Amino acid sequence: MYKNVAYLAVLFNLLFCQQLWAESSKYQSPLTVDGTETISLEQAKNMHADGVIFIDVRSPRQYKKRHIPGAAHLYIKESFTEENLLKLGDKNTPMVLYCNGAHCSLSYKAAEKAVAWGFTNIKYYRDGFRAWRKDGNPLEYGLPQ
Repeated sequence: MYKNVAYLAVLFNLLFCQQLWAESSKYQSPLTVDGTETISLEQAKNMHADGVIFIDVRSPRQYKKRHIPGAAHLYIKESFTEENLLKLGDKNTPMVLYCNGAHCSLSYKAAEKAVAWGFTNIKYYRDGFRAWRKDGNPLEYGLPQ
């Protein structure tokens, strides 16, 4: 009986510690990216309403499933290049880069690349698609026509 209780106590402690470790080790993207402006959900909504270019850097599968309406798709691992950004606007054109949110590294990596290529008006939407969706904003499904 004592052994069973001891085993249960050890098992409980292992599970509890694993959960604490998992919580503390969740990735968080940087709050800012040098050379960019980090924007909030409210700023993103206003910029979207004003027609600022939005660029989704998530995978094709995620983009196709749903994305911010009108967002261009430049997957960070394939089509996110200086040449493709220049097809959307010049190096001073405001562009909002987003991925899945603070737990996703794609938008900050894209923002760093864009700044390195000389783009001067990059908006880093750190909270990204997840915050947009949770706020009840419109979504677009599928690929552009």
